[in-house]
Amino acid sequence: MKRRFRGWVVVVAVVLAGTGCAADEVPVRSVGARVTPSERPCPHGTFRWGKLVKREVLGGVSDARRFGVRRGVTVHATFEAAPVRSLHAGVTPVPAEGTLDQRAAVEALEKQTGTELADAGTRFTLGGDRVQEVSFKRQPGALFYAAGVTTYEASFAYYCAPADTAPVRGTVATWSPVTYGDLVTCGIDEKLAPASREAERLVCPVGPGTGSADSPR
Repeated sequence: MKRRFRGWVVVVAVVLAGTGCAADEVPVRSVGARVTPSERPCPHGTFRWGKLVKREVLGGVSDARRFGVRRGVTVHATFEAAPVRSLHAGVTPVPAEGTLDQRAAVEALEKQTGTELADAGTRFTLGGDRVQEVSFKRQPGALFYAAGVTTYEASFAYYCAPADTAPVRGTVATWSPVTYGDLVTCGIDEKLAPASREAERLVCPVGPGTGSADSPR
């Protein structure tokens, strides 16, 4: 997981794990495994790709918290993000049985993008990414923690042979297992990642100076 920190924060401890993925509907291949040609309904088929849409989206966000920090005192705090989005990796519409293995479609998109992607049949969960532990000595405003993920969506046509007149058409939707965390001060004058901007709109106080000081925990 990539970590970014915005504002007057000195980080000394981070509690996190990789993105959680729960299996659903389609068996998930083991690490390093691939769908072999013999396992594919059409072993020598060709993918043609349409538009690829890559987006950074918000996976979860904590409450914004303001701390009373005394001079010379180090504050230790834990932020826990609540999920705001669910994702499911796979192909839509679901290919007819015996036409296309959804895992092969995700693997082909991996090759197209050069990026490791969540396998078909998995669901995105925050897992250990939801918790962030930090320490700091000064903090001028309310802080929040945002967990983001990069999604990939691409339309395709799958041809069993060059002369195939009835290709399988659909869209692959998945995400990169490499997530990122952003610890941000509300209202900071800095360009934020799209997911952090979305989180800021959701949790930051509307007016300056609003909100009471929080007790570290």
